[in-house]
Amino acid sequence: MKDSRRPIPVMAHLVLGYPSLETSIRTASAYAMAGVQVLELQIPFSHPTADGPIITEACRVAVEQGVDVANCLQAIAQIRTRFPEQEIMVMSYLNRIYAYGFQQFITALAQLNIRHIIIPDLPVSVAASFIPPGSAVQPVPVLAANTSPARLESILNQGYDFFYLMSDFKITGSGFSLHPNLSQMIATIKAARPENRTGIGFGISSPEQVALVTREADLAIIGSALITAEKNGNLEQYLESLREVFHEVSTN
Repeated sequence: MKDSRRPIPVMAHLVLGYPSLETSIRTASAYAMAGVQVLELQIPFSHPTADGPIITEACRVAVEQGVDVANCLQAIAQIRTRFPEQEIMVMSYLNRIYAYGFQQFITALAQLNIRHIIIPDLPVSVAASFIPPGSAVQPVPVLAANTSPARLESILNQGYDFFYLMSDFKITGSGFSLHPNLSQMIATIKAARPENRTGIGFGISSPEQVALVTREADLAIIGSALITAEKNGNLEQYLESLREVFHEVSTN
């Protein structure tokens, strides 16, 4: 049964098919039962350019087992059946979606009540040609801290409602730091529409870092640290440490 306490303001990432498809479904269930606010489910790709070594290795293992887009959609359907109210975002690279059939893929996500997709190698400037504004599934802009005010304003005018912000200039799973530009970027995003949400990812590992990030953004996005915790056999303890930090924050 899903934890009925206050949701943890975390977007929890995993690679479908790592270390096996069945195990990744159980891991997603563990995340959801722990109360994470968003599940980020990555479809594995052989050349994940935005990812660091831990997620790249997870993708390699999944791809070498033959995990494909159809397998992933079936896995997501199982997760959705078990957790009908859980917010889920899907992450993939353009090559995999294009090979499967872009509109077929987007339709499948909409049928699974998934409203956001993260495609790191799909430039925001051309995203509308793949997913028209007003579609049931929205792309999530992935923005670096050096995004200019003019470009950010242009992106905001396209009607997106969730923004993935890189914590600094790095790859996933690297050291933690928060670029000083992020506060102003988030203020601009919220000023455009108060209901806009932001998540900060890349390099976040400890519960204390997660708490620091969520003072700025709506969500802390964690991937490599969760994969490492599962590999080391202490995923349950790691998830509970997140709960404890946010319980302390909410009661102070």
